Amino acid sequence: MTSRYLGAGGRLTGGPARELVDAGYAAEVAHGPLLARGLSLADLAHAVALAEAGEISADRAGALISGLLELHAVPGDQFPWEAELGDAFNSREHVLTDRVGPDAAGWLSAGRPRREAFRVALRLNARWQARGLHDAILDFARAMLGHAERLAHELAADYTYLQPAQPTTVGHLLLSYVHPALRDAARLRRIHGTLDLSVAGAGGSAGSRWALDRSRLAELLGCSDLVPHVRDAMWQTDVYVELLSAVAIAATHQSQMAQDFEILASQEFAVVSLADRHSRASALMPQKRNPYALAVIREAAGAAAGDVAATLTTLHTGSARTDHFHGLNGVVPRRLHHATAVARLAAEVVEGMAIDAERLAEAARAGFTVAADVADVLAKSAGLDYRRAHKLLGLVVRRRSDKGLPLDEISSQEIAAVAAEQLKMEIDVDPGALAAALDPAACAAERLQEGSSAPDQVDRLLAESSSTLAEAGEWSNRERARLESAEQALLTAAKRLSA
Repeated sequence: MTSRYLGAGGRLTGGPARELVDAGYAAEVAHGPLLARGLSLADLAHAVALAEAGEISADRAGALISGLLELHAVPGDQFPWEAELGDAFNSREHVLTDRVGPDAAGWLSAGRPRREAFRVALRLNARWQARGLHDAILDFARAMLGHAERLAHELAADYTYLQPAQPTTVGHLLLSYVHPALRDAARLRRIHGTLDLSVAGAGGSAGSRWALDRSRLAELLGCSDLVPHVRDAMWQTDVYVELLSAVAIAATHQSQMAQDFEILASQEFAVVSLADRHSRASALMPQKRNPYALAVIREAAGAAAGDVAATLTTLHTGSARTDHFHGLNGVVPRRLHHATAVARLAAEVVEGMAIDAERLAEAARAGFTVAADVADVLAKSAGLDYRRAHKLLGLVVRRRSDKGLPLDEISSQEIAAVAAEQLKMEIDVDPGALAAALDPAACAAERLQEGSSAPDQVDRLLAESSSTLAEAGEWSNRERARLESAEQALLTAAKRLSA
C-alpha cells in the first residue's frame, strides 16, 4: 500500500479497480466542489474541538489546524480532487498529509469516520442554500406584489379551463401567486430550523472514547442545538426528503405561474408581455417572440419532482446505508443551486413583464363573467332557488348566443319571458338589481367574504402580504448575520490554536 491510498487503512492492499473508480468514486469526488466549504468547516470544527479538549498535543494541533486553514483558502473548484483516492474526504486528507505530514494529519479522523465530515458538510450546505432559495422566492413574491399593488383595483377576468369565469381585480388575481410563494418561504424557514441541529460528534454511530463536546461542536458550526441521538444524527435522511419536497412544491408553484403567463402572453390573450431579455427569437420564423424563460421555469419543476421520487426510491433499503448519501451528497446541493437560480429568474421575469390591465378588463366585460351574479339576483329577488335560477339564466344565455346577441344587454322582461315559456313560472326581476349585476366592476367590488375581490379585502391582503415579506426578510438577515458570526468565530479559534 502506498501513501496515496490512506483511506484503505491496513486492511486493503493497493488502490481501487479502475471500474470502481469510474462507476463509484468519480461520482463521489464530483460532489467535492459542491461540499468543499462545508467539509472544510467540519474538519476545522473537529480539530478545534479535539485541541480544546486536550486530546491532541498543542504542536500537533497547531500543525493540523494550520494545514486545514491552508486548505480552507483553496476554492472548491480549484482543489485537486482525485477520483482514484476515493471520495472527497480522501482527496482532502491526501493533500493535508502532503502539507503537514502524517503525524499531524492522522489526527483528523480521531473520534469520527469520514462519513461524519460529509454529514456535517451536507447539512451546512443545505442550510446555506435553503436560505438562499428562501430569499429568491421572497424576491419573486415581492415582484408580483408590486404589480398587484399598482393594479390593485383594476377590473380583470378570472379564468378556469381557460374560460372567463368571474369578475375580479388584477390585484386579487396576482395575489393568488404571492400567497403560495409566501407559504413556500415559510416551509423553507421551518426546514432551515431542522437543518440547524448539529450532527457532529457522533463518533461513528454510538459515540466514542474521545472527549468531544457535541455542544461545543454545534456552537463552532453555528448550530442552535443537537440531533439528540447520534445514530440518528449519522443516518437521518427525512430532513433532506422534506427539503427536496419543499423545493419541488415551490418549483411547481412557479411552473403553474409560468404556464398561466405563457397562455396570457399568447397573441390570443395578449395580457402579459415579457421583457426582451427574458424572451427568445425563433431561428426560423422572424415574427416570433417566444417567452423562453417561462419554459425554463416549467422544466425545473419536473426535474425537482424527479429528484424527490428518485431519492425516496433510493431510501427503500435498511436504515444505515452509504448509498443513501451517495445520492444526497450530490442531488441536494445541485437541486438547491438550480432551484435558486430558477427562482431568481422567475422574480426577474415578473419584475420585467408588462401587464395590460385593459385587456383583462375587456375579457371580464366580453366574457359575461357576471353570470353567477345575475343568477344570484334571480335567486334573491325573483323567489327562485339557486338551481332553478342557474338553469333559467342558462336558457337565456343559450337563446342570446344562438341569435348572436350581446349577453350584457339581458333585460328583466326577457328573463321573465323565458321563465314563463320554458319553466312555466311567472317571475318579477328587479331591473335595478339586474343592472348592477350586469356590471362586472360592481360585482367584483361587492363581494362579502374575507379574502374576496372587494376593495377593502384586497387592500388588507396586500398589507398582510407586505408585512409577511418584511418579517421573512428580517429573519433571513438575522440568520445570515448569525451564521457569518459563527463561521468567523470558528476561524478565529482555529487561527489561535494554529499559532
